[in-house]
Amino acid sequence: MSLRPTLCRDVPTATAAVARAAFPHGSPYLRLRDHLGTIFSDAQFASLFAPCGQPAECPWRLALVSLLQFAENLSDRRAADAVRSRIDWKYLLGLELTDPGFDASVLSEFRSRVVAGGLEEQLLDTLLVLCREHKLLGARGRQRTDSTHVLGAVRSLNRLACATETMRAALNVLASAAPAWLRAHANPAWIERYGRRADDYDVPQGEAKRRAYAEQIGHDGHRLLAAITAPDAPAWLREIPAVELLRQVWVQNFCLTAPAQTGEPEDGLCSETTPRVRWRTEHEGFPPSLLMAGSPYDPEVHYANKGTTTWIGYKVHLTEACDEGGPHLITHVETTPAPVVDRDALEDIHAALEAKGLLPDTHLVDAGYVAADQLVASRRTYRVTLLGPAPQNYQWQTQSGDGFTLQDFIFDWDRQVAICPAGHESRSWRPDYWQGRTAFKVRFSTTHCRPCPVKAQCTRSERRLLTLRPQEEHETLAAAREREAQPAFAKEYQKRAGIEGTISAGVRVLHLRRSRYIGLAKTHLQHVLTAAAMNLIRLGAWFADTPLARTRQSAFTKLMMAPIPA
Repeated sequence: MSLRPTLCRDVPTATAAVARAAFPHGSPYLRLRDHLGTIFSDAQFASLFAPCGQPAECPWRLALVSLLQFAENLSDRRAADAVRSRIDWKYLLGLELTDPGFDASVLSEFRSRVVAGGLEEQLLDTLLVLCREHKLLGARGRQRTDSTHVLGAVRSLNRLACATETMRAALNVLASAAPAWLRAHANPAWIERYGRRADDYDVPQGEAKRRAYAEQIGHDGHRLLAAITAPDAPAWLREIPAVELLRQVWVQNFCLTAPAQTGEPEDGLCSETTPRVRWRTEHEGFPPSLLMAGSPYDPEVHYANKGTTTWIGYKVHLTEACDEGGPHLITHVETTPAPVVDRDALEDIHAALEAKGLLPDTHLVDAGYVAADQLVASRRTYRVTLLGPAPQNYQWQTQSGDGFTLQDFIFDWDRQVAICPAGHESRSWRPDYWQGRTAFKVRFSTTHCRPCPVKAQCTRSERRLLTLRPQEEHETLAAAREREAQPAFAKEYQKRAGIEGTISAGVRVLHLRRSRYIGLAKTHLQHVLTAAAMNLIRLGAWFADTPLARTRQSAFTKLMMAPIPA
C-alpha cells in the first residue's frame, strides 16, 4: 500500500447542512470538529506506507475512526458501517454524503501498521498537543495516577496445563512447518495426549499419579527437544518461536536428574543412558513470575497477584490532569507486564510526561507508588512532588506506641554513628542491600544493650539493630510521614479519588480490563486508543459546557444524608 496524502478540507456543504438539520442543538462530534478540526494529518503516518503501490485509505481518517470506534465500543464491521451511515461521523470525518466508506478489514490492517511503526503514542499525544494549543491543558499543575489489572486474551492455565498446551502448540506448528520430519520423530501415543486441549483431559487424581503424569509430559517434551537439537536435524527448526518457547517452559517446569543406576527398575521414562525428567517443586525452585511463561499463545502474559486479585495478563497505569477550571484529560498510558509493581512504573511515567512537556508539579498517587527512593528521585530529577501515603513502619516498637522508633535515635551521618535514647553510640555502621536498594545496618553493642534499663522499650533481642536508608531518603521519608499527619494532607489527597472514577468508567463502558489482542504491544495500543477515546468523550462534554459529574449516591444514602425538615 502507498500513501496518497489527502488535504484536510472543510466539511462538505451538503454534509454540514444535513448535520445541522439533524442536530439543531449540536452533538459531541460536531463540536469536536468545530473546535479541534481534523485532529490528525496524513503526514503523521507517512512512515507506515511505501512510496509506491495501491493507494491506501486516508490515514488521518482511519486514526480518527479508531478513536470513535473505541469511544462507542464498536467492532471493526460496525465502525465501518457507522462511517457509511451516520451523519455525525461524516461531519467529523469531513466526508461527502455519498461517500461509501471502506471495508472493515482496513481498520485491523491500520492498527497492525501503527504497532509495527511504533506510532501508537501519536494517537493520544496529537490530541494532547491540540488541547495545549487551545489552553485546555497545561504543565506543572496537578495530576493523578492509578493502575488496574488487565486480563490477557488467553485462557488461565495451571503449570501442568500450560506445559501440556505448550507441547501441543509446538507439535501443531511443527506439523505445518516440517510435516515429514515430525512424522518420522513423533510418538504415535502423542495423538492421545496432545490431540485435544489440555483442559479436555481428566488429569489423574492423587499426588503420586499426578506427578507421574506430569513427568510423562516432561519426557515427551524432552524427547522432542532432543530430536530437534540433534546434529542431523535441520538447524532452522530450533529458530521456530514455538520450539524456543517449549524449551523455555521445560526449563521452568522440569529438571533433569542422573540416569537410573544399575539394578534400579526402569519406569519407561528413564534408562541407564538417559536422564530422568522430574517435575519441579518448591525444593528445586521456580523462576520469578516476570520470567515464568503463562501461556504458549501469548508468551508476554504472566500471573500476578495484587491484594485479593489474581490474574494472568498485564497492568495498565492511567495518568490524568485534575486541575480546576479545565477538562480532566488522560495525559499518559503505561502498559506493563502484570508482575511489575506500581512504583517501578513511576520513572517511565515521569519520563514520558517530561517528553510531552506535561510534567505536573504535584502527582497524586496511592501507596503502591510511594517509596523513599521514589520520593527523592521525583523531586530531584523531575521537580515533581509525589503526594501519597508514605510507607509505614510496621516494627513492634512503632505498633505498640511506647517503643523507641527511628525518630528517637540521633544520627551523625558524617561520622556514621547512631545514638540511642539512652545515650549510647552504635558499634558498627555498614552498607547493605535490602530488596534491591542500598541500605545501612547499624548495630549497637550488647555490652550497652543488655543492662540498659529501657531495653524493654527498645528491643527484644540481645541488642538493637537498625536498618537505615541513605540520608536523603531517610530524611525525605520522615518529612513525608510528618506531612501525612497534617489536616491539609487529607484535604489535598481527596482529589486523587477521581482517577478511580476514570478507571471505573474505562472498565464499565470501554472494557479496559480485557485485552482484545495478543501481545504487550497491541494491548498497549488498545489502552492508548481507549484513553484517547475517553478524552474525546470528555472534550465533547466540555465544549457543551456539561458540568463534571458528582459522585453517585444510592437512593438510601441520599435519603439519610438529607437534612430533616423542621
